[in-house]
Amino acid sequence: MYQSLTGLLIGAGCALYPLGWDSEEVRQTCGYTSGQFDLGKCEIGWAYYCTGAGATAAMLLCTWLACFSGKKQKHYPY
Repeated sequence: MYQSLTGLLIGAGCALYPLGWDSEEVRQTCGYTSGQFDLGKCEIGWAYYCTGAGATAAMLLCTWLACFSGKKQKHYPY
């Protein structure tokens, strides 16, 4: 439950990140042609893509593992 919420919040942060590209600091660094969802002369680094992949992994893999962690274990006679 909490893992899927965590993945959604990280994903929302990645989705909202480009909204700040029209700030004055970004325009000074990347050129005055930058705006929302248009970075101008700058490029997105590998950390942004790794964060998106981590959000996807948290939503899918961790949630899937949490679903099976509460299953009853088999008891072997030995």
